[in-house]
Amino acid sequence: IVGFSAESLIADVVTGIFMIFENQFNVGDVVEIDGYRGTVGQIGIRTISIRDGGDNVKIVNNSNVKNIINLSAAHSRAVCDIRIPYEEDLEHAESVLKKILKDAYEVHKDVFMKEPAYAGVQELGAEAVILRVTVELDEKDIFTGRRILNRELLLGLKKNGIRLEVERPAAGGR
Repeated sequence: IVGFSAESLIADVVTGIFMIFENQFNVGDVVEIDGYRGTVGQIGIRTISIRDGGDNVKIVNNSNVKNIINLSAAHSRAVCDIRIPYEEDLEHAESVLKKILKDAYEVHKDVFMKEPAYAGVQELGAEAVILRVTVELDEKDIFTGRRILNRELLLGLKKNGIRLEVERPAAGGR
């Protein structure tokens, strides 16, 4: 029993030392370990603590860390798709979108790293044209940025008289 416990402890410590020296992620980085996404709160010799968006803390033994994604290693991109009916004037909607995105950037420079970009027509759906908008930001702001961008798009398009199409559930679905 003592041998098995010591083996696990040694594996945790050795792995922890390599993680600290290799500097692959740091306290404050947003990471995903085995499907659990959160901010690194502590990197120890034996364990790592990660706090998720709901303020839950997961403690992971270093030797159990097999696959880790450092989401803070590069800038992230929030993606918003909007659906406009085929009856709307696409060229007018695109020109209004560009103004909305410029104004949104001016107001939310604290979240957006660059001006949001209109990527173009993403898809020709059954009932609507789907337009894609993206914005570059820090991973810690990914959800906030997406919510802000969705809000600005909705308000801006409504203010300019451009209707949005609501996605309807498939027939027979609930």
